[in-house]
Amino acid sequence: MNQDTASGHLERSIGNDRLRRALAARLDRAFKRAGISSARAARWLGVNEYEVQYWRRGITVPPLNACTRLAAVLNLDVHWLCTGHAQVA
Repeated sequence: MNQDTASGHLERSIGNDRLRRALAARLDRAFKRAGISSARAARWLGVNEYEVQYWRRGITVPPLNACTRLAAVLNLDVHWLCTGHAQVA
């Protein structure tokens, strides 16, 4: 399953609504702590501001490459950002 298909499946799955909302909460909290706006993040990622706002609201899920780039910019562990769990060494 490629990344776009996986994201599309997650967006459509009612059972994963909780996971989307949890990811959105982590993203929103990280943006607020860093003082980063959706518009600024969208410029960094080369996406529309509305896409970032949808991610922060849990409407859609960012692609893995966006999570990876955001984690690097926000100095976060990408595994934590995507799952909410610390990566075990």
